[in-house]
Amino acid sequence: MLGKNSRLYNSILNVGTTAMATLFTMLLSIVVRAFLNRNLGTNYVGLTGILTSVITSLSITDLGIDSVFIYLLYKPMADRNTDEIGKLMVLFKRVYMWIGTFFLLLGVICVPFLKYLVGAQAMRIPNIHLIFFLYLLNTGISYFFAAYRVILNADQKYYIIARITFLTTFVTNFLQIIGLLLIKSFVLYVTLLLLSTIATNLIIGSVSIKRYGLRKLPRERINNIKFENDETIPTLIHNTIGGISNKLGVIFVNSSDNIMLANFETLRIVGMYSNYLMITNGVSSLLSKMIASVTASVGNLGSEGNEGKNLTTFVKLTTIINFLVIMAVIPMSLFFGTFINIWVGGKNILPVVPTILITLNCLLAVIRYPALTFIDAFGLQWIQRWKSIVESAVNVGVALILLIVFKMGLNGVLLGTLCSNLLVVNWYEPFLVLREVCGRRYRQYLAEVIPAFALFIGAVLFSLVVLMSGVIGISLWRSLVVIVISEAILLTIVYFVFRNSLGMELITSIFGRFFKRRTV
Repeated sequence: MLGKNSRLYNSILNVGTTAMATLFTMLLSIVVRAFLNRNLGTNYVGLTGILTSVITSLSITDLGIDSVFIYLLYKPMADRNTDEIGKLMVLFKRVYMWIGTFFLLLGVICVPFLKYLVGAQAMRIPNIHLIFFLYLLNTGISYFFAAYRVILNADQKYYIIARITFLTTFVTNFLQIIGLLLIKSFVLYVTLLLLSTIATNLIIGSVSIKRYGLRKLPRERINNIKFENDETIPTLIHNTIGGISNKLGVIFVNSSDNIMLANFETLRIVGMYSNYLMITNGVSSLLSKMIASVTASVGNLGSEGNEGKNLTTFVKLTTIINFLVIMAVIPMSLFFGTFINIWVGGKNILPVVPTILITLNCLLAVIRYPALTFIDAFGLQWIQRWKSIVESAVNVGVALILLIVFKMGLNGVLLGTLCSNLLVVNWYEPFLVLREVCGRRYRQYLAEVIPAFALFIGAVLFSLVVLMSGVIGISLWRSLVVIVISEAILLTIVYFVFRNSLGMELITSIFGRFFKRRTV
């Protein structure tokens, strides 16, 4: 039965709310980006991408500990141990305060070296230092409220965060569009972004304080707090060290691309790439937040210590994500050119090869989400502490060789990311989960995922052939016809391949329960 406090009910509510909020936020962002491109130009679009990458790189200071804190809260939240929750929140708030302060100081230290981070062209944009500080504050301010997000996540109430974020983002995007039309000021554009972040965090903090009675938190110093579990601090330290490694990998793989392009390519190329990246980030963000919204449920499951149930849940999540990825390959790759033409103009369309590489990197990143969810939920950061170092080394090393030696430009950067995904992360993370929490049942896992990878490769090759043939071009109607026919064929194949899979059983079960409740 789908009770209001059940794990499945909370997961469905989190996934549904997150999906809707993220989808509408993505659509709003696309509209705002169109106004930004048409009123200020592609260079400002490129600047947005570069500064976002630079600030993300500086955010290494958070050490990836948000997932560690959520992991530590699972048991006291399940036991409704308010005393232990209060102690943990004191620890979390203090640590995040230190992190936020250090992050802002690190940003200030980087100012003299800004030209090496954003490139010479970006430095010629008016008020570049002020713009950098606004972006820095926009990220830094969130650390001082991060503990309030953590407790909502741990309590499987991510949908509250999603709703609040959507409402504040909607208002901000509306004001940004008006500002771009009337004033055409990038400083105002970023200032509104900062005000939105402050408002979002204040509302989330207020909700958390009221919901969990956090005004009554103990006031003693951290070193005087005695936790019921003696492993709390050692677990925090070990998994934080592992989180540092993970954070490094994420930064070098996701943020180094724009920084390298800023120094080896024009700001216009960076802007064109940023448009594509905005779409792929929107798709991956939608799926990642849907998966992240059930992390607390997976962590709650982990407390049962049932390896068979862990494997079943892991396989279900993996199958569902693989299914979505397969269905997304064709429309994403075939519709890129048409959408970019309608959105920001045909002069911003990239050639076929980088388009396919961008699609591949997005989809390979999405495939990781089930494994990353289990790594966070089961506190496995320490065990994989070296993985991300290798990942980042492969990514940056391959990209620099292709950029400097072979002069491959954007294709070189994209191939670097592709190599790091295929050679390091896409096989290691599932292996780690299967080894640590699923009883090393590799054969059952492979039986579920191998057909998905075969279909995935077939869909990519099909998209490449169609794009290279030039049949579609940038015609909207041709794109839609080819996509609809291709998706219908692919959906039929997927159904017959996955009809007996655990993921399809879960989807059928959820819909069956939902419609049963609606008819009662």
